[in-house]
Amino acid sequence: MDGLTKNNRNQNKVDGSFGDRVSVRRVSEKEVENFYQSQAEELSRVSKVATEPEVDGEAGQFRLRKFLFPSEIYLRLSPIKKLVPFLLLGLLLMGSVWGFALVGRGMFIKGKVMNASYEALENLNRALSALQAGNFVVSSNDLTAASDRFAAASAELDSMGKFFIFTSKYIPFVSQLSTGKHAVEIGKHVSAAGAHLVAAAGEISRLQEGEGKASLLELFQAVEGELRQAQTELTAANEHVDNVNIDDIPEAQRSKFMEVKDKLPIITAGVDSFLNNSHIFVDLLGGNGPRKYLFLFQNNQEMRATGGFIGSYGLLDISDGHVRNFFIDGIFNPDGQLKDWIVPPRPIQKISTNWSLHDSNWFPDFPMSAKEAIVFYEKTGGPTVDGVITVTPTVMERLLKITGPIEMSAYGVTLTADNFVAETQQEIEVDYDKQRNQPKKILSDLAPLVFDRLLSSRDLKTALGAANALVQALNEKHILLFAYQNNQLQQLISTQGWSGEVRATPRDYLSVVNTNINGFKTDGVIEESIDHVAEIQEDGSIIDTVTVTRHHTGGQTPYDWWNRVNPDYLRVYVPQGSKLLTAEGYTREANEPRVDYAALGFKRDPWVEREEQNMTIDKTTGTRIYDDAGKTVFANWAYVSPQETVEIRYSYLLPFRIAVTEDAEKLAGSYSLLAQKQSGSLGSRFTTKLSYPSSLKSVWVSSDQLQVTENALQWETDMAVDRFWGTTFVARPVILNQ
Repeated sequence: MDGLTKNNRNQNKVDGSFGDRVSVRRVSEKEVENFYQSQAEELSRVSKVATEPEVDGEAGQFRLRKFLFPSEIYLRLSPIKKLVPFLLLGLLLMGSVWGFALVGRGMFIKGKVMNASYEALENLNRALSALQAGNFVVSSNDLTAASDRFAAASAELDSMGKFFIFTSKYIPFVSQLSTGKHAVEIGKHVSAAGAHLVAAAGEISRLQEGEGKASLLELFQAVEGELRQAQTELTAANEHVDNVNIDDIPEAQRSKFMEVKDKLPIITAGVDSFLNNSHIFVDLLGGNGPRKYLFLFQNNQEMRATGGFIGSYGLLDISDGHVRNFFIDGIFNPDGQLKDWIVPPRPIQKISTNWSLHDSNWFPDFPMSAKEAIVFYEKTGGPTVDGVITVTPTVMERLLKITGPIEMSAYGVTLTADNFVAETQQEIEVDYDKQRNQPKKILSDLAPLVFDRLLSSRDLKTALGAANALVQALNEKHILLFAYQNNQLQQLISTQGWSGEVRATPRDYLSVVNTNINGFKTDGVIEESIDHVAEIQEDGSIIDTVTVTRHHTGGQTPYDWWNRVNPDYLRVYVPQGSKLLTAEGYTREANEPRVDYAALGFKRDPWVEREEQNMTIDKTTGTRIYDDAGKTVFANWAYVSPQETVEIRYSYLLPFRIAVTEDAEKLAGSYSLLAQKQSGSLGSRFTTKLSYPSSLKSVWVSSDQLQVTENALQWETDMAVDRFWGTTFVARPVILNQ
């Protein structure tokens, strides 16, 4: 009671009327000084009270109210300060009312945005489908509707303010607004990008319908500007993708949004690929001056190092995108004009005494083989060319899938993607006109028909399909490019992976190269698998084992060229300095010169001579071992008969090792493998596995496609393209038995 009485007395001292508490009077400097002095004393006392909280009731019971609001503090407050709690309470109530109002408006806008977004997504998906089908009118109308609806939804969201949109993900009932904003921005930018793509298609149609037929270069340049604007919009759309929480999107709209999201990287990659490579295509199309290219048609049914046997060649003259002339002929016609006599590589000597253009693609490194082809072509009396382009039948098969059947009435056949190889091979090998003796004429007659159908099409889907087929062929090395005496362009081609070169790499490397010599077209019926195993030893050294399995599925086909034995001069390219340990499964065979080349005055090619001079023959296995293109090569013959299987295996020690240290968690090093596909091959099955001792721990891998097991990493894929993967190791802590 004493405390309560005391409090009442103190209360009576300060109580007064409201008017007294708010009246204003002049105060002296002394009063001000006394006031601040009293406040300082009060703060000092309050600090002491706060650090020594009261104990009330039972011993040790802490009173939060008295700790925060001791009665002494309250009773000594000035009259104005007594209003502060009421003001704070008022502000809290006002904030709550404002917050509920804002949340209510947010829920209202959320509903409007979701409805608008649903309709806009409908428009956008229809537009993208129509765009792919080449229906530009429908696509344009739907894109306009989608753009308007997304813009309206974006404006509604912007009216809430950026701060509220940002914080809405933490507020119940309106947390979807943040995701909605990002989803709307994606839709808005994709719609704008689609509009530019439609405009690009419109430019193509306008040029094609003009009086003069537009050149390839004009078509290319016409769409470039629109595609750059589309690229800007797609970049903006991609910036919002990671901020979308798919669970915040209503289930009814989720699938439609995912359709757009799934198409976004595909569209972006296509536009980026076109624009990133535009300078290459401009030069190839003669945009920087007239160009002359040597075309080599390589038949991958009869494999050679860079893609296949060269059965035909072509000479293309192009300027400003206009094809001035494209002459195609059988390869043996210029070969017959060759005046020089040149010693061929040893394996080629089995079938030919002299080396010539049709066997010039001996080196797996295409720039080297392309230079050889240019030299041979000039020796036959051909003109100097600006570059070399190779093509396999796979390219024509894929283009025929786009054009549909092409009737060749002069040959009594309609060619399709399914029968192209068999029918053209039948014409070339058997049915050609023996008097005219032009077995490859069917190819020269077919090419202009295919390209004319592609270029005259008003269907964007056809144009995009053809472009994608050509880019895919470049990526899979069914088309190779070499720019002669233009190092800058060649570097750009190399950067894109279209040069067919043997690539440098600091760690493990593998390339299996098949060379069919006098085996007809049997590679068309060979199934190949390549298994690569790298084993890190306890001392950090690495032993690789490569197994090449080749199964011949021919023998019972209606075509003789698929029913013969497949003779393969098989070369395995590995890191330079690798040491052969074992080899098995091949046919041991020596290739001695068939004639005395020196006595007959034959010339020697410097690159072939260098290869053979540094070649050694392993005494135990008979394997040819030499260096080429910065790699060590193991070479042997492998023969496989119809319906049989051959398995060739090499084991070798790599020239580098992984550091092994006793310091736990210390970086021990890295391992990586670059496996390059043989140019022109159809893509062998490929398995690679790395095993390592328990003293190492893999802490990073380059691909989520790797299967991770105890002390091993494995990847099963194919060799449609080059494959690369790597991992980083640290030393695993050693656990000692207690």
